[in-house]
Amino acid sequence: MLDIIGAGIIAGIMLLTIFSLVGSMNQANFEKTMSTNIQGNIITFARIMESDFVKMGYHTKDDAIQYADSQSIQFKSDLLNNGTVASVRYYLGNYNMTTMNPNDFNIIREAAGQPPLNAGIGLTSFKLTYFDTLGRVVASPVATKARLDSIKSIQIKIRLESAEPVIAPGSQTSTYQSVYWSKTIHPKNL
Repeated sequence: MLDIIGAGIIAGIMLLTIFSLVGSMNQANFEKTMSTNIQGNIITFARIMESDFVKMGYHTKDDAIQYADSQSIQFKSDLLNNGTVASVRYYLGNYNMTTMNPNDFNIIREAAGQPPLNAGIGLTSFKLTYFDTLGRVVASPVATKARLDSIKSIQIKIRLESAEPVIAPGSQTSTYQSVYWSKTIHPKNL
């Protein structure tokens, strides 16, 4: 009888260990999936922005940058190299209410002749900093023609977080997986 009770206790401990291991593996898979998703989102979005910003002012005679502040920019460019100069605008939209992340908002890209890109990609921070020829910061908002014309490079800083919180193993605190990207772009046509 004692052998049966001992075997039952050992079997129970083994089952608890197996369930704990499966739970930890599921949590690790969830974290990895969230991390992979936001890394893919930031790479895609950064490539789009970088492609647009490098072409800033392409085939325009003047007024390449039309408006600039720390969270939005509007400029002209021949994005498709077809002789048609389009106005391109990046700005922050509303908070993204479709995710559990309270800091998540949309970034919107509008380009004439193209449908607006309303990217709900987990963006939690978006900052633009402008520099003149000597590398000095051009204070924003930049609204006068002379100050807009003085912009020669733009630093982009983006932070993305996962749409769903990740609960750390052995803890009840939830955090969001995050990734950060920063780059200074020197458009050739400014």
